[in-house]
Amino acid sequence: MTKVILLAAAAGVLSASSVVHLGFTDLSRLARRVVVGRIERITSYQDTASGRIHSRVEIAESRSIAGAAPAAFTFEMIGGAVGDLRQWLADFPQLQEGDRVVLFLAEDTNTPFGPTIGLWQGVFFIDRDPLTGVDVIADHRRRPLAEIRGDQLITVETPAAQSGSAGPRRAGSAARLTLDAFLSRVSTLRAEKTAH
Repeated sequence: MTKVILLAAAAGVLSASSVVHLGFTDLSRLARRVVVGRIERITSYQDTASGRIHSRVEIAESRSIAGAAPAAFTFEMIGGAVGDLRQWLADFPQLQEGDRVVLFLAEDTNTPFGPTIGLWQGVFFIDRDPLTGVDVIADHRRRPLAEIRGDQLITVETPAAQSGSAGPRRAGSAARLTLDAFLSRVSTLRAEKTAH
């Protein structure tokens, strides 16, 4: 039988209400680097002292905004699976080997909560649109994005999205935000930051 433990935080309660919401402009401008890559390997282990599971996540980078892209990037975070025991941080995306991601990296990438700005807010997934063959972007919950309107991420209207779940606004169109358009917007916002 698999045991599942939901970690509220490393030392205390960390709920969604205690994480400062970042608009897309702040997310783009506060990130030290924005990297695009593929998760090559996830190695999980259980800390004998605390009993917590930690994971080492290895990413092969393909692109980087603001900073040279190294061939690989590795970080550690709380959560993962060891045998039948699974632990993860509330609301943090479940990363899997083979996932293609865009990560908005914090200044300090060696924290137990992972390397991203705003915890889960700095994690996006890349999918290939089966109709067009173009890379498209999804949020940390793997909801497809339609557009970025001002500071708001607008998700594609889907039957699951219509169920009334909280989160980004929903668009009525089935159009998907492409990876190129997403990264172009990030680059523009970062350039505006340096111009001021």
